[in-house]
Amino acid sequence: MNVLILFSHRWRGGRAGGAETHAIDLIKGLAAKGHSIVFVTGKADDGCHPGPSDGVSAHFELPLQTINPLEMAKTYRRLAEIVAGHQVEVIHAHHRTAGYFAELLCRRKHIPYVVTVHDPWHATPFKKSHGKVFRRLIAVSDFLKQVLITRFHVPAERVLTIRNGIDPSRFEGIARHEAAHFRSAFGVDADEIVLSQISRISKAKGQFDLLNALKLLPPDLPYHCLIVGEGKERARLERLAQSLGLSQKVTFCGYQSNIPVVLAATDVMLLPSHREGLPLSIVEAMLSHVPVIAASTAGVPEIITNGKDGLLFQAGDIPTLATLISQMVRDANLRQQLAQAGYRTAVERLLVGRMVDETEAYYQRIIEESMTTANFPSTHSPRKQ
Repeated sequence: MNVLILFSHRWRGGRAGGAETHAIDLIKGLAAKGHSIVFVTGKADDGCHPGPSDGVSAHFELPLQTINPLEMAKTYRRLAEIVAGHQVEVIHAHHRTAGYFAELLCRRKHIPYVVTVHDPWHATPFKKSHGKVFRRLIAVSDFLKQVLITRFHVPAERVLTIRNGIDPSRFEGIARHEAAHFRSAFGVDADEIVLSQISRISKAKGQFDLLNALKLLPPDLPYHCLIVGEGKERARLERLAQSLGLSQKVTFCGYQSNIPVVLAATDVMLLPSHREGLPLSIVEAMLSHVPVIAASTAGVPEIITNGKDGLLFQAGDIPTLATLISQMVRDANLRQQLAQAGYRTAVERLLVGRMVDETEAYYQRIIEESMTTANFPSTHSPRKQ
């Protein structure tokens, strides 16, 4: 198949979070199966231009998020040229703006498409119309599927759940000295249990709750918390850490490109988010044999069964979060038990191969469906691989 993947946000090559990681893994997996991938993104950061080694046969940067009507028309015309020039058979849009361009190409060029929903949409009056416009949606969790059905009135038959998956090879064979060097670089003592929180820094990700939970812990508890990531709220979060007297216990690491090394240096992964889709960071931790404490938000309970392969708490419940952290820091056997069970869960249910296979099958299905409807002429048939 010739697949056009539209990613309407600025492209940072995996630095911007789970949606980018998802797109990277999907592209590589589809290319490995012999499909031709054309990739269109918003502006790409320097050094983040996908090429043949990434599985992309052609990469274009377009102002997909422009609000200028003339610029929007120009962008659509360029997309139509790309579709024709590369004989695109199916479009996979990521994010809502990309979805609107895909819908327009569907109406005018008869190219079937699907839009992946990575996290809950904001239910503002205008955005409620998304459910009426988009013909086919992929939700990365059953929770998101239900949100689309109940809050945005999307017919259930138009939404398919395909959970995210991770490439396990990224987390294998990390040398001990790499992990030790990372811990040393950020001032972690040899006898401290490393707690890591890896995500964009924002109120929705729960870092402010985390610091308030750490304040409740005994001062002599042997832990060190690493806040890994960047965001507009970083300066405010650093001020909070100082005001709570946590400067010796909490270190801000900024953006780190080698997450497998970060996880190899980690004893407990924390995700106190208030808002998620299906967080890849949890799966990455599980594949790294790292136990997880997470808020039971959105699709998280679809990954973790509380007490079996991780520990869950209600988002915003700061005292319970503090209790769970204290329990995990003190109990090495619990950490080992949850880490082993989490690894088994990830391997059985959350690998990238399953995600790619399910997505490929859905592409084939919607192409075949398109040939049986009046909207899609039979001349637009998929090529055999």
